[in-house]
Amino acid sequence: MFWKKKEPEDYIRKKQYQKAIDLYRERLKEQPRNTALLMNIADTLLLDHKIDQAVKEYKKVAEIQTEQGFILKAIALYKKVLKIQPSNSEIEMLLSNLSDRMALTGTPDVPAAGGESQETPAALQLGIETKLFRDLSPEEFKQIVTSLNLRHYHEDTIVVKEGDPGDSLFIVVRGQVRVLTQTPAKKEVVLANLGEGEFFGEVALLTGKPRTATIITNTTSELLELTREDYKKIIDRYPNVKKVAEEFHLQRTLKTVEAMVQAINEKA
Repeated sequence: MFWKKKEPEDYIRKKQYQKAIDLYRERLKEQPRNTALLMNIADTLLLDHKIDQAVKEYKKVAEIQTEQGFILKAIALYKKVLKIQPSNSEIEMLLSNLSDRMALTGTPDVPAAGGESQETPAALQLGIETKLFRDLSPEEFKQIVTSLNLRHYHEDTIVVKEGDPGDSLFIVVRGQVRVLTQTPAKKEVVLANLGEGEFFGEVALLTGKPRTATIITNTTSELLELTREDYKKIIDRYPNVKKVAEEFHLQRTLKTVEAMVQAINEKA
């Protein structure tokens, strides 16, 4: 009789967390810097209420991500740890150090081809993650990072809906979302799929107008959110931040018009 090999997820469903962790660690022996496996271990430890151990693993992942140049991912992970342990002064210090590194280096280092990380393909998009911050001073960037909030969404979840009040900008740090709108004839148009490092919702920050598109997650995703209230406090001190957001808003508006025209032409 054929017996299916047990997977870690099988044990997690049964709440046999240690058995799942043992399987993950066995796989980790061959890929000790595989951040996906390390994240699985950390998440499972958290499910098992082993908070300190989970934080230790999350910290290890963030350190690897920092080495590889995935600064925003590391920032998001430290934000996650601070949700679990709000008074963790070591994590607060590491988060501040990351802000300094991102602001001072401008563009993160792209991991070399053939590296161990399973996230290497995402390095192709690392240029995108710095565009929003490229022209900001170290202090401007640190102010933004301090104000960012981490949000977690399951697959096929509506993040924002077209026509709803707009009061925040989002940066994708893990996963992918799709941007949808409708033509005057009520035809649904996919304007873009946004991956790690890309952002949306800048119209809400600039104008406070209703959302101009619907955003839905394609996969389980983690987003960093900057509210309009925090944004206004930042631009009062650092007007250059507004300039950067306005430039990207113009670029995105042009792309939206192009997509709408194409959709109308296809219908004709």
